[in-house]
Amino acid sequence: MTLRSEAETSRALRLDGRGRLREATRAAHERLHGQKLLAPLADGSIGLAAYRALLARLYGFHAPLEAFVAASPWAGRVDAALLAPRAPRLRQDLLELGVEAAELARLPRVGSSGLPELGDYGRFVGCLYVRAGSTLGARLLAKALDPLLGAGNVLGRGFLAGGDGADLQWRACCAAIDGATAEGCWDSMLAGADETFAALEAWLDAAS
Repeated sequence: MTLRSEAETSRALRLDGRGRLREATRAAHERLHGQKLLAPLADGSIGLAAYRALLARLYGFHAPLEAFVAASPWAGRVDAALLAPRAPRLRQDLLELGVEAAELARLPRVGSSGLPELGDYGRFVGCLYVRAGSTLGARLLAKALDPLLGAGNVLGRGFLAGGDGADLQWRACCAAIDGATAEGCWDSMLAGADETFAALEAWLDAAS
């Protein structure tokens, strides 16, 4: 019998944590993609009014969520790239699509009771896993906007396109998952991810 090297053990832990988290949340992820407001975006059939409404609803969720995680006592434990705000991209997209600044200020925002419970570090990382993962997945949705916005037109899709920061954010997320897995935070990390998916789905459903 041969003992694993420390490097091999560390790699196994990383793959186990990320892989288990991905598989355990697959159903929630797929259900969200089929959500009434998001489904037309995925299949390229969304109209301009519906797209504006979707972005406005996402803005109402992401802006409070980003403030919430930034104020968490665990925010200092993760790379700053993982906390980089995305709500400003949503705001800019809406402005580019003709929404007035005064209207943006009146958009509904999710209250604290509608956000996931981040009572420990594992839940905090699980929440950020959903957020960072959605940044990567959104790139495909950005391409699906070509019929609406025109191929090559970057205006109005900055949030979905992600930009260069998306890869940095995902790498920072992977590092946080590795650390939380090594600390034995698997159950709470999964709970944080599940609750974040559920919170976003409930917020979107309330506007459907």
